[in-house]
Amino acid sequence: MTEQEAFLVLNAIPDLGAVRIRRLAAFFGSTLEVLHSSFDELSRCGLISPQTAENIFYFSKDKFLASEYNLMQRKGITALTWADDNFPCSLRAFEDSPVVLYVKGQFDCLNHLSLAIVGSRSAGYNGCQSAKAFAKAFAQAGMVVVSGLARGIDTSAHQGSIEAGGKTIAVIGCGFNYMYPKENYSLMETISQNGVVVSEFSFSVPPLKQNFPWRNRIISALSLATLVIEARSKSGALITADFALSQNKEVFVVPSNIDNEAAMGSNQLIQDGAVVALRPDDVLTQTIKSHVPSPCREKKPMLLLSDEQSIVYPHITHEPVHLDELVRQSGINISSLMNITLSLELKRLIRQLPGQYYVRKEHA
Repeated sequence: MTEQEAFLVLNAIPDLGAVRIRRLAAFFGSTLEVLHSSFDELSRCGLISPQTAENIFYFSKDKFLASEYNLMQRKGITALTWADDNFPCSLRAFEDSPVVLYVKGQFDCLNHLSLAIVGSRSAGYNGCQSAKAFAKAFAQAGMVVVSGLARGIDTSAHQGSIEAGGKTIAVIGCGFNYMYPKENYSLMETISQNGVVVSEFSFSVPPLKQNFPWRNRIISALSLATLVIEARSKSGALITADFALSQNKEVFVVPSNIDNEAAMGSNQLIQDGAVVALRPDDVLTQTIKSHVPSPCREKKPMLLLSDEQSIVYPHITHEPVHLDELVRQSGINISSLMNITLSLELKRLIRQLPGQYYVRKEHA
């Protein structure tokens, strides 16, 4: 089994999640070592519950991989993992980034400059027309349009980008064995020919209600900024906006009539400080002006470190240093230190070697 396959297996295990997968990999030395660990070792690590340890230990790994590879071949889908060099740069900066992306289409789109358009599933005619118009303008400006393939605003945004001859990314909230909503199956196929459809979920995961808010963090993370059009007061689009803000991304809103129930949430975003977008140039001008190249494209990353990271980072050099030695040198307890080293790995400043040794990355 390869490191990539180990990510696929761990990603499919119930109640585990991407953050804990990376923490387990940091604790045991690699994802392969996680899968090679005994039940007792998994239970004693302190990072997961006994039930989750049992789920990992007894998971049918070989059977699962055989099924996934068969489905990938049949459906024309590729899997990108955290261990792959071509995993999207824009996702590596966030602690809650997925560790696996199932990809159908032109996965190079995932590293292009992108803008997200999200909004209500029950949007009115004017909202859908606005989504199309903004998406067309973004596509004509060379931007990839990102959305969630839902009814309403999402569908209009994808369609607008395609009609303008542009590329679009659809982030879905289920595995590729399912299509939700079913009426968008043909649109999904069209998108895979004019961009890419992605999911972090293994093939057998159905369109569960809790999956859709969680996938929204990927929509915002892939994008330079998020545009909200007609979002209800409890809309998933507002969750995407929250994720965007937590990722230090700009949120724009197309204003709507104050009596429009379908836009109560998006209008509230304006009151809370979101930027008003009356025309596509309002988004394009400010986004392009404020865009800083992704760290993965820079020769040297910017060292924007927290106070705790600043204590630990100087002790990690180009010579391997063990976790226990870092505890001694920094004076930070092992539990906190593991979180700090993980955050430094996510910034791509250090890397972990087998046996809980750490070294500074070559460019750092």
